Amino acid sequence: MSNTVVPFELFSPDYFRDPYSALDWLRENSPVHRYVFPVGNVPMWVVTRYDDAVTILGDPRFSTAEWRGSPEFQASGLSVSAGTVLSQTIPGLDPPQHTKVRRCAMSAFTPRSVDRWREDIRTIVDDTIKDWAPGQERELVAEFAALIPSRVVSTRLGFTLERREQLAGDVDLLISTDPADFPRIPGARERIIAYGRELVALKRAEPGDDLTSAFIRAADEEGRITQDELDALVIIMIIAGVGTTKMFLTNAVLALFDHPGQLKLVADDPGILAGTGVEELLRYESPVASTPWRFPTEDIRIRDQVIAAGEPVMVMVAAANRDPAVFDDPHRLDLTRTGARHLGLGHGIHNCLGAAAARLISEMTLATLVGRFPGLRLAIPREEVRRHEVWALNDYRALPVIL
Repeated sequence: MSNTVVPFELFSPDYFRDPYSALDWLRENSPVHRYVFPVGNVPMWVVTRYDDAVTILGDPRFSTAEWRGSPEFQASGLSVSAGTVLSQTIPGLDPPQHTKVRRCAMSAFTPRSVDRWREDIRTIVDDTIKDWAPGQERELVAEFAALIPSRVVSTRLGFTLERREQLAGDVDLLISTDPADFPRIPGARERIIAYGRELVALKRAEPGDDLTSAFIRAADEEGRITQDELDALVIIMIIAGVGTTKMFLTNAVLALFDHPGQLKLVADDPGILAGTGVEELLRYESPVASTPWRFPTEDIRIRDQVIAAGEPVMVMVAAANRDPAVFDDPHRLDLTRTGARHLGLGHGIHNCLGAAAARLISEMTLATLVGRFPGLRLAIPREEVRRHEVWALNDYRALPVIL
């Protein structure tokens, strides 16, 4: 068992001011690190090297099913699903159930099928910034990054503007790791689940040209998945659509601000985003800092550490994607970078189901923003940009900009 003493406190306010320095230290000195999570005092492991991350994410003995977690984990309140239908969402399933549900959903998320979203994305982006003009100050998270992905996904799933605005707050609560939010999380979880089920019932009665109706047809016509699995599939689409792409757009713009030469590259040639650009931005700072919990189904050795069955493992994508053993000069953004595949959209059977959609939304949205406002810049000093202190995510509270 690792007893390495670290010169910082993980997931403290100081950590969130500069997480990559702490992750660099762990990767070098304690790559499979024993840690007691402060919420519930849960013993767990933090993994930071790329090769170890790939090993764990590709090993079927590391389950994502929260019921496999240790007794300490079960008692901590850290479970997102909390024994509800959320335990049936794709990220929390193991084969063969995972295989069955993912296969049902995949036809809606192939690159070819997602390409049909282009007109929706173009219309929504144009409408969002139609009143914007050079020199204006805007808050990019609330007025841009939070709006566009959720509008696209709500359009494709078939739910309403009013619901989208309510769901955005509930999703933020659901993923919060702030103990002050814990009393409100069950209510947010219940509202998200209730709406997912309501949407499925509505689209079963009045089907349309949308993802929810397509999922229902696949479930009903081929009898592939249960009602709970269908409800959970729609619910996870809501959660992902409202949350993670918003974070990525914010992270990407901030990364470009930090690398003005790369911002100019996008302004001069927005097409670079459709090639290597979005991939490099996902490597540099993906919305996911750590993958969802992994729980070994048996005792497993990783390097010189034995991880006991049930002990939660945090695979730190943020660290793996900046591993200097894999990526040259990893803290530098280089939109022309090629080489090893980043882990920003996962790895193995749990790679992001909506990856093609996330890439397309991000590519088109960023190209339009920078193309129309090539002088885009921060409206506040860089040191005043604050991270949202959520250990599993790379998220920023606000990003004031001048167009």
